[in-house]
Amino acid sequence: MTDDDATTAEKPVVPPADATTRRRRRWIAIGGGIFAALVIAVCGGGIAIISAIDGIADRAEENERSVARTDAACVELERRLNRLAPPGATEDPRDRAVAIRNENAAVRPFVAEIDQLPGDRREHRQDWVDAWSQLVEARAAYAGALDRQATGGEPAFFVPPQGRRGKPVVERLIDAGPDSCDGSVRRLAAPDL
Repeated sequence: MTDDDATTAEKPVVPPADATTRRRRRWIAIGGGIFAALVIAVCGGGIAIISAIDGIADRAEENERSVARTDAACVELERRLNRLAPPGATEDPRDRAVAIRNENAAVRPFVAEIDQLPGDRREHRQDWVDAWSQLVEARAAYAGALDRQATGGEPAFFVPPQGRRGKPVVERLIDAGPDSCDGSVRRLAAPDL
């Protein structure tokens, strides 16, 4: 053996990586990357689903609290109205105008409270608050007409407000609101009674 043969014999011979081995390694690396991406996507999707369910539950709880507060506000409005003499119980137009203004004053805190309620149905609630405001404005106009009638003017008539597409505001208040408000709406919609 020559020196050259001894040097070659000492070094382990590493076979050159053939194309099949390189391809296999490349596929393993790609597969591992795809697997890791899938795991991340599944975990991210799971977190998103859990977050969405939690958000829905939070909104449902908030809406339940809002409905309960609306019901309580309606009951309190009815109590305030029941403490007042109804406008129809008076004979004199001026007294009737005062009674209407007193009822309107009882409604304003209710409208302000409803307007401040939190919730994700704010647009729907705003329509309801606007309908209440329209009813109060129509009643105030009627009270003004009664004052003019008392000083010798034309007879006063209550004109119920109309909403969008001609639907009476009173119907919208009854349809969109809780049942606990229906009695108050009906009373306020008929200031002659």
